Amino acid sequence: MISRRAALTGAAALGIASLASPFAGATLRRSRAELNLTDVTVARELARDYAGTLERVAALGHRRFGFRLSGYGGPSADEPMPQDKARMVRAAKMEVGVVRLGVRNANHDLQLRQAVDIGAKIVAMTTAPVFIAGRQLGQTTRAAFDGWLPQLARLGERAASLGLTLAYHNHWYDFTPLDGERPFDLMARAIPPQTLSFEVDLAWAWFGGQDPLALIKALGPRVVSLHLKDIDRRRGKSPTDKAVPVGQGEMDYAAILPRLAAITSALGYVEVDTSPDGIAAAQQAADFITAISRR
Repeated sequence: MISRRAALTGAAALGIASLASPFAGATLRRSRAELNLTDVTVARELARDYAGTLERVAALGHRRFGFRLSGYGGPSADEPMPQDKARMVRAAKMEVGVVRLGVRNANHDLQLRQAVDIGAKIVAMTTAPVFIAGRQLGQTTRAAFDGWLPQLARLGERAASLGLTLAYHNHWYDFTPLDGERPFDLMARAIPPQTLSFEVDLAWAWFGGQDPLALIKALGPRVVSLHLKDIDRRRGKSPTDKAVPVGQGEMDYAAILPRLAAITSALGYVEVDTSPDGIAAAQQAADFITAISRR
């Protein structure tokens, strides 16, 4: 894992003076893991048969299903409306989980009202629009990022006024400094906890050089959701190609999973970004998580 020194440095950036490693001395809570899934994992299957795929996901033991309200560029004509997605999730005997807002050219006020209508509690901002505005994913300027931060704060305030929790979802590039400061730290410092929470993607934090457990412990109750996937750097060329089910990559999830329960009450969602067989990926992750929870 990332060194304790690196963990302490990250914690200090978030405004915490000191932080013990979550790998040392944590009191483990032995309880059966709860399985949840994101739509990204089974995107190909959903495109062919949304309702049927949800039934297969539920049969694997997943209790909650998180889905997008619209894609990066807005709603797609060939996918169900959020209300229909929620209806099919419940018909499959699952609960509506964290729903994701569109990023580019999205009507966020409409989407927040849709989230309320379908009974969602947490809405996630997948990434900052400035990170996908250029030619290369994850690259922007400090000025552009600083200019976007007030928009994020206003979105969080609007979400809170509707009884929703806004969570920012991290990627690896959120930990690459802009003029000496990490975007993740800028968000955490500039926007108060009652306005902005976080959905921590453990694998992208790891890929960005962070100790994910130290990050989660440093953020405390601001962490309201987790994404669980692993990293295999031998796969593909892009970072998303390297995402694999938990237990299939370089992260020690056999040690990570029990310790998560000791430091956060946030629910974890299985996610694999570009799986050729989403159902198989969901099955592999479910089997691994269940086996670890029974130890």
